[in-house]
Amino acid sequence: MSSKPIIAVTMGDPAGIGPEIVLKAVADPAVRKAARPLILGDWGVLQRTRVGANKSPELICWRPGQSLLAALNHPTASVVCALSSLSRSESRQGVGSKAGGHSAFRYIRVAARLALLQLVDAIATAPISKHNLVDAGYPYPGHTELLAELSRSPDCRMMLVGDKLRVVPVTGHIPYTRVARDLTRVKIQTTVELTDGGLRAYFALRRPRIAVAALNPHAGEKGMFGREEIDIIAPAVKRARSRGISVVGPLPADSLFHHAALGEYDAVVCMYHDQGLIPLKLHHFFGGVALTLGLPFIRTSVDHGTAYDIAGTGKADATSMKEAILLAAGLARRYRGRRKR
Repeated sequence: MSSKPIIAVTMGDPAGIGPEIVLKAVADPAVRKAARPLILGDWGVLQRTRVGANKSPELICWRPGQSLLAALNHPTASVVCALSSLSRSESRQGVGSKAGGHSAFRYIRVAARLALLQLVDAIATAPISKHNLVDAGYPYPGHTELLAELSRSPDCRMMLVGDKLRVVPVTGHIPYTRVARDLTRVKIQTTVELTDGGLRAYFALRRPRIAVAALNPHAGEKGMFGREEIDIIAPAVKRARSRGISVVGPLPADSLFHHAALGEYDAVVCMYHDQGLIPLKLHHFFGGVALTLGLPFIRTSVDHGTAYDIAGTGKADATSMKEAILLAAGLARRYRGRRKR
């Protein structure tokens, strides 16, 4: 029992589907076999979510002074570290709030501290509302940027993982109109290097094959449709290749993802969020996982949002949350084995 890694699972936005998918995921036999989840969230919200839910797990509310390891080793129950006490109005399902933003931030901050102190083996996060986070006074466009600051990590990227595709955007949650001017040779090269390192470290690939997507149609058609490929992307790829990385590009995005899904590449570095996430979610709408590259600890996440429209209905699919915990546990076991050697 004690050999199973401890995974800090953040509840996400209290008004979204996070509480529901977390409860469904930790109740899954595969998760219970692979990991010891420690839920960071709101006891009252989780209890209200359990009412009427099918296959909801037994919960233990851990309090300071109690033995955490003894609770985590309970054969049937899941442990909750209660970090907020939201009222029903503050956590009304489907209705975001500033209080919810404060709480979601607290769950993430504590999870990062536990991981940095190596008190947990990895983090798996449920979805947050970026609007509520900013409204509560935390100006971060998402988990990646927040965790990078909390861990003082200068360069982080998000890798979206599915059975057929792995994609890594150079730019994150920014308006489409800003993408071209935010692209630089350094950003692209750094993304390629983080992707190469992540594939080696997390997926045990000795020489990963990376493809870099073009920004413009037909890879710019020799400058006819834009010069970003000539002036920025190709030089960055060339520089990464000179450092021993197996990387090709820029390649036209309209055909690249087809070849990647067939297994010709181990990952695709794409220029912006939707360029990579549209094909990823086409293949892996349920079950895709986000993995943050560049952090000093393992962090996985669901690849979807808070889904306010179905919060509280019991209809949320927990596959991505389950897979995020399983991936975190698998990576943690691999790293634990390396430390022992």
